[in-house]
Amino acid sequence: MFIWQFTTLLCISFNFLEAKSIKKSYVSFLDPFSDDESLGRTGKPPTDISNEVQRMQLPIDPIAPAAKDKWHGKWFPHVPGETQATNTTVEGSPVVATPKDKWQGKWFPQAPGEPHLGKMAHQQNVTTKDNWHGKWFPYAPGEPHVIKKKPLLWTKSEDDKSEKSGSQENWLDHLDSTSKDTKSHKSKQNICDDGKSNLAIDFDPNDIRDNLNYLCITSNRSLFQPNLTREAILTEHFLPSAYVPPVKCLNETISYTHLPATNGAYRQLPAEYGSYTYLPPQRYLRNLAEGAIVMLYHPCAFSGQVKQLQDIVSGCLYRHLISPSQALSPERPLALLAWSRSLEMSVVDRRLARDFIQKHAKLGPLAPEELSRVVDKRESYKAGLLTEAHLVTTSDDYEVCGYLQEEM
Repeated sequence: MFIWQFTTLLCISFNFLEAKSIKKSYVSFLDPFSDDESLGRTGKPPTDISNEVQRMQLPIDPIAPAAKDKWHGKWFPHVPGETQATNTTVEGSPVVATPKDKWQGKWFPQAPGEPHLGKMAHQQNVTTKDNWHGKWFPYAPGEPHVIKKKPLLWTKSEDDKSEKSGSQENWLDHLDSTSKDTKSHKSKQNICDDGKSNLAIDFDPNDIRDNLNYLCITSNRSLFQPNLTREAILTEHFLPSAYVPPVKCLNETISYTHLPATNGAYRQLPAEYGSYTYLPPQRYLRNLAEGAIVMLYHPCAFSGQVKQLQDIVSGCLYRHLISPSQALSPERPLALLAWSRSLEMSVVDRRLARDFIQKHAKLGPLAPEELSRVVDKRESYKAGLLTEAHLVTTSDDYEVCGYLQEEM
């Protein structure tokens, strides 16, 4: 019984102590002030903790600032401790100005204490001399804008001034002649191809620099010696059936993907049929398109072989062209060309030459049914022409290489 009563009193005491500690914690959580401050508000003196904590109080220097700043930059608008200056006055007496700044750079837009000038006033007060020694376009600064008049094409003489009516007539006549010359000059420039103007873009027969196209320049001519064991090469280039070669005027150049060229763009006027000092491919391709046969030979090829092939071609058909060419190799310096086809040879083979001409002559995208109606009436290119082609049968080449068939 005694033990039960003692246990009960112990539990009641424990619960009372726990409740008191919780209430004290709750009060401390709600009250943000410390114990000393709360006691001060209630009028009670704080507890003496001098025995437990040692407090120390430092003397205050009245001269030195509380904490000297070691900042070495610039303060804005004033350094701590400096007098703040304004633009106004207090009771008629000016305010003490701030110390002079030692900043050596440039202020933007104005340095402290300088008057604020507008942009226009600043430009009027400050004049800078331009150091530019070149040329101004169209006029230098400050110079007047002068419109230059074009000079007259023709000025009157003193005699013309004395005769008013005569001078006026001469002046009108001169203007008419000048306008005609100008129109004729412009018309020449607008001509696509007349066979005489602007030929230097392809070949200029009067320019000595273009002589390399038909001269033999080599230190070893034996490289072009005919070789009976070297076979001929027949080359055919595939083209779509609907392909139409473009025509280009003499104001633009023409280049080709293969040499000797057998298809591609060409000039407007065809070449007159015959033998040439040199005929550029831009010209003979126009003839290939209407079914002609072109014979090319290297300038270093043996003259006997060249003459033999010339006789075969000129005796087979009328529509043929003969010209030297640097595009041929020393191994095969002789060639026959048709539209998109070529036969290159080292030695003249009469049978191969005849078969090539008979098979591919009069074929091309521009081949007319009756060439005789066109040849005599059209304009043609004749620069560098040596001998004109002669008729074999007719202008339409009714029979091709007929005499060779009889010989073989």
